[in-house]
Amino acid sequence: MTSTGGSAGEPAEGPWAGEAIVIACAIVALLPLGFLHLSSIGSIDPMTDVISDYVFLPGGYALLGTAAISLAVGCVALATGLRRAGLPHPRVPAALFVSAAVAFVLVAVFPTHPVGATPGVISTVHRAAGAWAFAVMPLAAWLVARRAWSAEAWAPAAPALSWGAAVAGVISAFFLLNHVPIVIAGSPVFPLIGGVQRVLCAAVMVVLVMTARATRLAVDRVDCAGPVPVPRQLRGAA
Repeated sequence: MTSTGGSAGEPAEGPWAGEAIVIACAIVALLPLGFLHLSSIGSIDPMTDVISDYVFLPGGYALLGTAAISLAVGCVALATGLRRAGLPHPRVPAALFVSAAVAFVLVAVFPTHPVGATPGVISTVHRAAGAWAFAVMPLAAWLVARRAWSAEAWAPAAPALSWGAAVAGVISAFFLLNHVPIVIAGSPVFPLIGGVQRVLCAAVMVVLVMTARATRLAVDRVDCAGPVPVPRQLRGAA
C-alpha cells in the first residue's frame, strides 16, 4: 500500500485562517471610517469630498492609517492562501494583492494635501498609491476568478467572484477616469466623485472578502481530496 501527494499519516496543515483574518481586517477598516463619517457631518460632504480629506480632522491621520494598514494586512493574508488553495498559476494575482498592500501602506504614511493647496511629492505619492490599490484589487480578483473556472476546487465560486470583480472593476475605472480632468483642469466631470469613491471602497472590501471565502472553500476541498492516511499496522504489508 502506498499513497501519493505526501507521506502517509502525516497531519494536514490545518484549516486556513486567511478568511477570518480578511474579514477581521475589513471590520477594523470600516470602524474608523465609519467614525470619521459620523464625526465630520456638516464639515465634509461625503458625496463631493474624497475619503482622504478626513486626514485633516482631529485624529484623522491615525484613523485613516489604521483603515489602510488593515486592508494591507488583509491583502497579504489573501495572497498567501492562493497557492495552498490550488489556484492555477497563482503568482500574478498574488503579486497584485501584495502590491495593493504596499500601496495601502503608502496611503497610510503619506497624506493628501489640503483642498486648494498645490500638490506636493507627499500628496502625489498618496494619490498614486491610492489609484494603484483601487485599480489592481479588482484586477487581481478577476484574475483569480478566471483561473477558478479551470480548477475543480475553485469552480463553484467562479461565477459570483467573476461578477463581483467585474462590478468593482467598472466602478474603479469610472472613478479613476474622473481624475484625468482633475489633473488637467482642476475639477472632475462627474461632481459626486466622493460618493463614487465610497461605493468603490465598499465594493473593493466586498470583493476582498469574497475572494478570501472562495480561497478558504478551495483550501477545504483540496485538503479533503488529499491522500488518505495509511494505518500504521498496515504499512508493513505495503
